[in-house]
Amino acid sequence: MRTFKDIKLLAISFAYPPLVYARSIQVARLLRHLQVSTIVVCASEEKTPKEPIIESDTGISTVKCLRVPFHSSDRRRIAGIISNSLRVPLWNKTPDIYSSWRTSVLKNFGNFARMNHYASDILVTFGHPMSDHLIGLEIKKLYGMPWIAHFSDPWVDNPLNKLDPLTKAMNLFLERKVLQAAERLIFTSQETVDLVMAKYPKEWRAKVRVLPHAFDSQLYPKPSRDPHSKIVIRYLGNLYGHRTSKPLFKALRYILSSDPPSLADVCFEIIGYRPRWSSKLDSLNGLPETLVITKPPVNYLESLSLMASADGLLVIDAPAEKSVFLPSKLIDYIGASRPILGLTPPGAAATLIAKLGGWVADPSNDTALIETLQSFITFLRWHRDYEAYPWGIPDIRANYEVSSVAKIFEGMLHELIQEFKMN
Repeated sequence: MRTFKDIKLLAISFAYPPLVYARSIQVARLLRHLQVSTIVVCASEEKTPKEPIIESDTGISTVKCLRVPFHSSDRRRIAGIISNSLRVPLWNKTPDIYSSWRTSVLKNFGNFARMNHYASDILVTFGHPMSDHLIGLEIKKLYGMPWIAHFSDPWVDNPLNKLDPLTKAMNLFLERKVLQAAERLIFTSQETVDLVMAKYPKEWRAKVRVLPHAFDSQLYPKPSRDPHSKIVIRYLGNLYGHRTSKPLFKALRYILSSDPPSLADVCFEIIGYRPRWSSKLDSLNGLPETLVITKPPVNYLESLSLMASADGLLVIDAPAEKSVFLPSKLIDYIGASRPILGLTPPGAAATLIAKLGGWVADPSNDTALIETLQSFITFLRWHRDYEAYPWGIPDIRANYEVSSVAKIFEGMLHELIQEFKMN
C-alpha cells in the first residue's frame, strides 16, 4: 500500500511566497506541512510587493516551485481601471485579471513535464484567483489525473463582487464547468458550501469537503506585556468598502458619553490599509487620541507578533444578513491565543468565534455592540491575571493547527486517489 510520501501532487496557485497575498501564506503553509512530493506552479510578478521570509519554500525538500511569469502592461492596467469605472462587461472579469496567465502555465508545465518525464498522481488548484481553476480544467483534459478544486471564497456568489448580468452569466458558465469536472470541491466553511452548491444538482454535494485555513503556532513569538500598561485591543487588516470601523467608533462615543472612566485604561489600535476617502466615513472626531490609534500595514511576521502581544483582538466585517466568509486573519488570531471580539454578522466567522468562547456582535445592532464591547473590556482586565494560559477552548483551537489541517487534507488526497483507481 502506498504511503503519503509516495504521492506526487501537482498544485496550481498563482499566489505563493514571496508574493504578498493572503492566499500565498495559506497555500504555502498547507503544502509545506504535507508529507507528499509536491510541485507547485506559481506566479512571479515584477511589480507585486514581496516578502521573502514568509512561508519560504527555501530548503523544503517536499515542495518544489515552477514559477511562471505574469506580465500585465501599464496600458492594460490603465484599460482595466477605466473599464471597471465604466462597468464594461466581461473585460478582466472572466474570471479575473489573471486569465492571460493560463496560456503561459500550460506551455511551461507541458515543457517541464516532457523534459523531466513528470507525471503526478493528483492535481489541486487554489482559487482565488479563479483563473487557477480554469488552468486545472485544461490540465484535467490533457493529463486525466484526479482533480481537487479548492475555493477560499465563493466565485459567482461572492457578495463583494458586483457583476453585471452578462459577466455574471459568463462566470456562472465557467464555474459550472469547473465544479462539474473536478472530482473534489473544497471550501473553507459550511456556510460557503451551502451558498455555492444551492444552485447545483444535489448529487454534486458528494464531491464537497470542508477544510479550514490553518495557523502555525511555531511562528508566534512569546508575548511580553506590561501588567501596568493600558489594555491594548488590536485590529490587523485592511478596511475598505463596507468593511468599516464606523460602528466601533460610534459605540466608543456612546460609552465615552455614558461612562468615561471605563475607557480610561484602554487603547484600540487599527493597523492596516485604509483608503483616504474612508476617513470621511470612519471619522475619529470626538474620540481621544489616546483611545484610538491608526497605524500603517506591517509585514506578516510582525503582524503575528502584534497579535500575540495584544490583550484582545478585533474582527471587523461588513454588515450583512449572513456572512459566509471565514477570513484567514481570524485563523491567525486563533493561533495567537488572545481573546477575540468579532464585530461580524451571523455566519461562519461569528459561529467560530462563539465556539472558541469569544464575543460576537452584529455591526448593525448598536445596542448589542455597545454591551458586548463593554463585556469584552471587562473580561480583558480580569484576564491579565491569567496570562500563562492560552485563551480559547483547546479542542476548537486544535482543529486549526496546521498539523491537524494538513493531516485531513492528506486523507482527502489518499481517498480520491484510491477512488480514482477503483473507477
